[in-house]
This record gives sequence, structure tokens and C-alpha cells, in this order.
Amino acid sequence: MNRGVAEAGRAAGAPAPEAGVEEFEQLRDLILVAERARLASLERRLGDPERRAEELSDVLPESLARAARRSKRLGVALSPVLDEAFAASIRRNRKRLAEVLSPLMGPGIRRAIAEALRNVVDSFNQILQHSLSPRALRWRFEAWRTGRPFAEVVLSHSLLFRVEQVFLVHRRTGLLLQHAAADATALHDGDVVSGMLTAIQDFVRDSFSVDAERAVDTLRVGDLTVWVEQADRAYLAAVVRGTPPVGLRDVLRDALEAIQLELAEAFEQFTGDSAPFDEARQHLEGCLQMQAVRRDAGRRWVAPAIVGVLTLLLLVTWLFFSMRAGRRWAAYVDRLEREPGILIVSEEQGLRRSSISGLADPHAVDPARLLPDYALDPARVTSRWAPFVSQEPAMIVARARAALDPPPSVTIDYADGTLAASGSATSAWLAEASRRALTIPGVNRFDAARVSDAAVAALRPLQDRLERLVIRFDVGSA
Repeated sequence: MNRGVAEAGRAAGAPAPEAGVEEFEQLRDLILVAERARLASLERRLGDPERRAEELSDVLPESLARAARRSKRLGVALSPVLDEAFAASIRRNRKRLAEVLSPLMGPGIRRAIAEALRNVVDSFNQILQHSLSPRALRWRFEAWRTGRPFAEVVLSHSLLFRVEQVFLVHRRTGLLLQHAAADATALHDGDVVSGMLTAIQDFVRDSFSVDAERAVDTLRVGDLTVWVEQADRAYLAAVVRGTPPVGLRDVLRDALEAIQLELAEAFEQFTGDSAPFDEARQHLEGCLQMQAVRRDAGRRWVAPAIVGVLTLLLLVTWLFFSMRAGRRWAAYVDRLEREPGILIVSEEQGLRRSSISGLADPHAVDPARLLPDYALDPARVTSRWAPFVSQEPAMIVARARAALDPPPSVTIDYADGTLAASGSATSAWLAEASRRALTIPGVNRFDAARVSDAAVAALRPLQDRLERLVIRFDVGSA
């Protein structure tokens, strides 16, 4: 029946299918309008990168925190990314990284430098005590015979100490983790000692406003010395009888670093039980070192006395050479002050180098040539001399001789602006000298009245001979 109706409708030209489709579309829109709106909103949300990033930023920290608590795979997965990001940050902004790390690195570097300097001073003091004595001569001979360094021989013979006890103490709680003693009966309660050390550290920090990273590293009680080496999670305290060597601190420091490295997990999980730290005992026992070599107490004054005498001799020698150099320099400066054509502006004498500066006429004596006359090394004297024209008579005469080039038979003098020449010279030189003399700085008049003509002077002996000659004629002869 419906088929017939449809065929009848098509035969009549009615648009039944289009009308049904439109109605179906309208019906679907009415039924699915809410779902379509949600789908469109979801599509816009997923297609907007900024909105997705903002929503992800709200849940990402909590997701990372949960993943880190559940497993360590997150750290392993992010490690390459963080390494690359850290390297890129360093390359991009090194100055900022230096500003961040400097507050952390500065105290550590200063502490390391101070520790190194203190070790050097202690080592120097110990070696110096045994370097100037008959025993030292024997040690030098032994060093030469065995081929060992002298410092090694000194240390092997002179160290007198014994590490009696070593304590490993938890830094945060102050509890004793492990203890080792050279004599098993020496200590009955190690917790008391560890508590005392911790109390002393806290007292010093609170009373003197010391930084939390700093601590007491040395305690002295009679002939007992307590050396304390600090680390992040624990500290090591060694009770030493006698004079401990400088290298003992390195032994304690290495042992503490090895303990923290090997028992890192035990430190993280520490709740008051010291049983997991039994493995640290072997490192503590390695610190129980000793060397019992008695020194002759009656001759301890010999080395300091010799050192004092040598120091006094060195001081006297230095004063002698310093005063002698000062006298030589003063004599040199006095000589230059008396030299014509030289004007000293400034001079300074030093232990290794001296300097002098001023004005010097080109025709004056060279100041550098006078240095060897006073046993002064020219290589240690800095000289700066500026040229100038001196008006001293000696300089004017020297300048005139250089300009006029007189023969050896002519003498030149200067007084009150007048340049006077005396002696014998050729008429050509006399004419040239009269013309050039007034161009010399400081010469206002040239006097050549006492200069005779050399040609006329050469004829004068012949004239005298002719005047003495008498010619006689015979009487009555032509």
C-alpha cells in the first residue's frame, strides 16, 4: 500500500523524498543538539594548542610528583632531556649560573684554601724543626744514600703520635654510628663522647654566630688532640696523643668520604639504628695509625737557636747591602747634580730597581756612563732624560767647539755673553767663525782680537832672518 502511495506520488510529481529528508534532518538536530554542541566544544578545545597547554600545566606537576613517588623510571626518562636543557642553559647564560653557584662555591673554596695553607704551614714548621741539627745531617746523608727525598726521610724519623680512638657520628642527630679504639679497654661509653662533641659544636655555633657549615676542627686537652673532619651526613673525630702529622687529616678525610659513598643508602634510611654501619669499622681501624719515635728533649733548643742566628745574619747582611747600595746611589746623584748641563727632576732608589729622570744638554756627559763608576747596574736603573739647551758657560763653550770646529792652536773662552778666541788660525777659519759664532745659543758677541793669522805668523821667522842679514860690498866694486 505504501509502495503504491509512493508510486502515485512520484507519478503526480510530488517531492515526497526531499520533504522526508528535511524532516529527518530536523528531527536529528532536535535529538542530537546537545551532543553536537559538546563535540564542537571538544573539537575546539583539542584544536587550540594554547588552551591544551594551559590545561596540561595544571595537572603536570601533580602527575610528575606521583610518577616520582611510584617509580624511578621518570628520573631515568627525563635525565637526557634535563642534561640537554642544563647544557643549553649554561651555554646561553653562563653569568647567571656563576651568580647562582658563587654563594655555594665561595665558602667551600675558601675553606679548601685555608685548609691547604694550614697544612703547608704545619708541614713547614715540622720540617724546619729537624732541618738544622746534627740529626738533620745524618738524615740528609741517608736521603742521599737511599735516593729518597729529604722531606720523606724527615717525616719517617720525626713523627711521634698515636691515634687512640676514632668516632663516626651522625651529623644531624649527633648519635654515635661506629667507634674504633687502639685499646679495647680505653673507652666504656662512646655515646658520651659523641654527645660531648656534638654539644661543643652546637655551643660554638650558637655562641659565636658561626655559619652552620663551619665547625670546630681541632680540640686540645693536654697532650691529647681531637681532630674533627666534617662531611654532609657525618663527621669523624680522631683522638690523637702527641703531635699528629699533617697527612693524618688526609687519611681521616679519605676514610669519611669512602664511608659516605659506600653507606649512602644506610644514611638515607637512618632511624637511629647503628647496625648498618658495622661495615664502616674497617675504615675507622685504618685510621688507627701510630709512630713512637722519641726525640731528644734536651736538644730541642738547638734548631730554633740556629734558625734565629741565621735569621739575624740574613737581616744584618740585608741591612749592610741595602745601606751600601744607598750610599752608592746618593754619591751618583750628587755627581749628577754637580755636572754642568744636567738637571735632576726626580729620583727614587729601590731594593731591586731604581729610577731617575730630568733634563740633559746634548753636550753634557751621558748619565748612564757614570753608573759603573759607582758600582751600579745599568740594567736595574731606569733613566729618562729629556734634551734641553743649557746656558752654563761650560756647555756654551762645548757647543761652540762643536759648531766652530777650531784648530788645536785656538783656545775658546766664554764670559758674560762674549765668546773669545785666542791663538793662531787661518784667515778662512777666522772669517767662518766670526759668521757662525753669533748663531750659537747664549753668544752675544765674538772676540777674535787675540787670534793671529797663521800665514803671517809663518812668514815672521823669515822676516827676522832677512832683517838680521848684512850684505857687504868691496870698495870700488859694483
